[in-house]
Amino acid sequence: MRTIRMLGFVTTAALVLSPALMLSLRGGTGYCFFVVLALALVYLRDKSHWARVAELYRQHRTFVAALLALPCLVLFQIVVLRIGNFPALDPLLRLALVVPSFFFLASLDSRQLRLVQWGCVAGALWCGGWVFYQMAHPAVAYGVQRVGNPYTNPIPFGDTALVLGFLSVASIRRGTHAHWAEVTIKLVALFGGCYASYASGARGGWIALPLLIWAAVGGRHWLASTRARMAFASTLLVCAGALASTSVVRERVAAFHTDLQDLQHGDADTSTGVRFGLWRASLRLYASHPLLGVGRGGLESATRSLVKQGEGSPLIINGRAHSEFFSVLAETGTIGVAALLFLYAGTFLPFWRNRNSADADIATASYMGMTLVGGTVIFGLTIDVLTLVMNTAFFALTTATLLAWIEARKREIGEA
Repeated sequence: MRTIRMLGFVTTAALVLSPALMLSLRGGTGYCFFVVLALALVYLRDKSHWARVAELYRQHRTFVAALLALPCLVLFQIVVLRIGNFPALDPLLRLALVVPSFFFLASLDSRQLRLVQWGCVAGALWCGGWVFYQMAHPAVAYGVQRVGNPYTNPIPFGDTALVLGFLSVASIRRGTHAHWAEVTIKLVALFGGCYASYASGARGGWIALPLLIWAAVGGRHWLASTRARMAFASTLLVCAGALASTSVVRERVAAFHTDLQDLQHGDADTSTGVRFGLWRASLRLYASHPLLGVGRGGLESATRSLVKQGEGSPLIINGRAHSEFFSVLAETGTIGVAALLFLYAGTFLPFWRNRNSADADIATASYMGMTLVGGTVIFGLTIDVLTLVMNTAFFALTTATLLAWIEARKREIGEA
């Protein structure tokens, strides 16, 4: 019994530390990921657990298949077609390796799994504090103009901080009156995550704000009346107007407008111009390799070949297309895009189906899951999310944890 309690404590600690350490300790999320995986393999050695695992698999075979599709496709490219490379497969392996962890996590008590919310809160609070630290010590990362950290550039830093902030406020339980102290801490965490995103200048992530706001407030009893909704909408409009008037937002929007003007005059040597050039190059590569692409990890050599053939500027030589969709399109073709869309749908739908549950825990975990998956999808429009080990490990482990929380709660309700 003492050993079981100790394993539960270690697992819970890893789940909480995964989001908390994501942007503060290089490799922190990865360490937590593999701690949970190791414990999952120990759990699966016991044959008495196999019946429960088989039941979970039958209920969530689409979720499991969605996690496996993209890494299996890339492995097929490497082993059978001899295109792509193993370093490019490394981040995607986290999607496959989290499957045993999901089966193990679903066996835990829901009260242990729900503690992951406080890891998100801690991570968002740290991001807000880091902004002030970097401004006081510009030499540690990207200076005072845009906030990142020593191992993450401003774009993924800002996007991750934003989703951590909204996960914090989405974790306030539905259907019950939360304690004022909890609400206050989580609202401060939301502010910290949003402020870090704002200071990073990662404007692509701001596109996700409507979805993140919806997921944060969806299912709230205090929004049931028309008057409350109008008041909330008015508050959002005031906040949006205030943000739009700040120097950071004005400068980032003006920079985008200037880039577009330069592009119209034939100057593609801008952030936006290079990104559009990469997307056009990805379409050219897809036209040449429509089924399975040029191989995962082969985009840089493929764009270099295009430049040598006079089909693009040297500026487009890059290992990533600055868009999950276009990178997958060029490197894995039609089948890869189908696998990516399957990943998005297969991880989003289980949470969507449970969002209206009468149980507060299930509804809360569902909205948190939609926050994470929905944010990842939208971030992927302007950045490669799943090419970073840190991001993929966080996405995989947190998604599995939230769905396991739902399943654990259903089991407890059935046993009551």
